Amino acid sequence: MKVITVTNQKGGTGKTTTSLFLKDALIEKGKKVLLIDLDQQADASYGTGVEYDPSQTTYELLTQDLNLDDILVHVNDQLDLAPAGNQMAKLDVTLTQDHMLDAQFILSDKLEDYKNNYDYVIIDTPPALSMAVMNALTASDTVVVPTQADLFSLKGLGDLGSTVAAIKRRSNPKLTIAGILIGRYNSRTIFSKAMTTALTEAAQSLQTHVFETKIREAISVKESQNAFQSIFEYDPKSKVTHDISNFVDELLGELENE
Repeated sequence: MKVITVTNQKGGTGKTTTSLFLKDALIEKGKKVLLIDLDQQADASYGTGVEYDPSQTTYELLTQDLNLDDILVHVNDQLDLAPAGNQMAKLDVTLTQDHMLDAQFILSDKLEDYKNNYDYVIIDTPPALSMAVMNALTASDTVVVPTQADLFSLKGLGDLGSTVAAIKRRSNPKLTIAGILIGRYNSRTIFSKAMTTALTEAAQSLQTHVFETKIREAISVKESQNAFQSIFEYDPKSKVTHDISNFVDELLGELENE
């Protein structure tokens, strides 16, 4: 079982969209996937199109009021969901008040008994350095950093690199940054190309790289989400679907060579 966290401390970079199309692509390849939503907005949970009990979420999992079995939602034969709720907004306060020791290891410990249940675990995270993100990174094998080819996307990458380095030293030496994924990409603009160069330089300081595959801007991505369908069902022959498939092939190739 490989655990992949999708994270970026900057908001609006496409973390949830990346988490959703990543699980869709893995399912398309016949993999069994667990999607874990740690974001209080619960967009990844909503994007699966299933209903769930708002009192049985990853908040209750991380406060150790419930176990993973208690909150799992069976979406289909290849996908289970650990949903989030707006209670996640108070997770840091709760864990601090309860004086939980080693609170960043809770998710890792909870996943220990499920190593033979799934091929991949995808974790969607909030845009902040929080206990939710610390738990995700401590439980993960690797990190995908979604971003866009704009100036503001460079902000926060250094902080993320420092966070990952600290996690590697203290609690999870196997953790790597698989790469930076550029989304909503327009190859026709000089600016996008210039920002890709800047992101490539930033990636080197994080001891990673920018994925060769970029995900182009395409309305069909939002349309497929609105229809609660994977992009592979909604528009299987589109260029953006081809981008997503190529990215996942690139990612899996790297993971298999580790």
